[in-house]
Amino acid sequence: MLEESIEKAASTLKLPKDVVLGEVLVSFLGRHSVVIENYRSIILYTDNFIKLQAKNCRVNITGSRLMIEYYTNEEMKINGFIKTLEFE
Repeated sequence: MLEESIEKAASTLKLPKDVVLGEVLVSFLGRHSVVIENYRSIILYTDNFIKLQAKNCRVNITGSRLMIEYYTNEEMKINGFIKTLEFE
């Protein structure tokens, strides 16, 4: 109920929902690069699989030659051949 009220307030005030609700943002740059914003932590990291914790879900990325190019407290960029991205 609280989240629904916050979402309505954000919509009324025309505030970005990703900022207000802390939703994860995913931006693909082709099949070889993805930028993830608003993640909380890295759970698992191999060259074939990356699992991230976001506020409301987990993000699983599978592929080959996966590599985290950079990460900050707010975002990260992953390069490699990205096969799938799914929310858990």
